[in-house]
Amino acid sequence: MRRITTAALLAGALLLMPLTAPAEVGGGDVEFKPKGAGKVLFRHEMHMNYKGHTCSSCHFKPFSQGGPSYHIDMNLLSKGAFCGKCHDGKAAFDVKDAASCGRCHTKK
Repeated sequence: MRRITTAALLAGALLLMPLTAPAEVGGGDVEFKPKGAGKVLFRHEMHMNYKGHTCSSCHFKPFSQGGPSYHIDMNLLSKGAFCGKCHDGKAAFDVKDAASCGRCHTKK
C-alpha cells in the first residue's frame, strides 16, 4: 500500500510540473522611462547569463534590491554610477559612446 501511495504522489507531481511557470531570472524585466530619451528595458536574465554574473554583482551596489526608485540620468552613468559601473568601455560597452545609445534605449 505504501508503495502505491508513493508512486501516486510521484506521478501526480510529475504531471503538475509542466503546469508551473518557470521562475523569472533575477526578478524579470524592469522598464525605465527617461525624460527626453527612448525607454530602457533592463533584462535581468540577459545580465545574469553574461560572464557568470550573480545578483550580488549589482545588488546592493550599485543598485539596492526592491528599493526605492532611482533618479538615473546619463550624467550619473557617464561618471560611473549605476549602469556606468560596468558600462565603461572596459567591462562592457561605454555609456558615453553615442553609437551605443540604441543598445539600451528604444526609439521614441
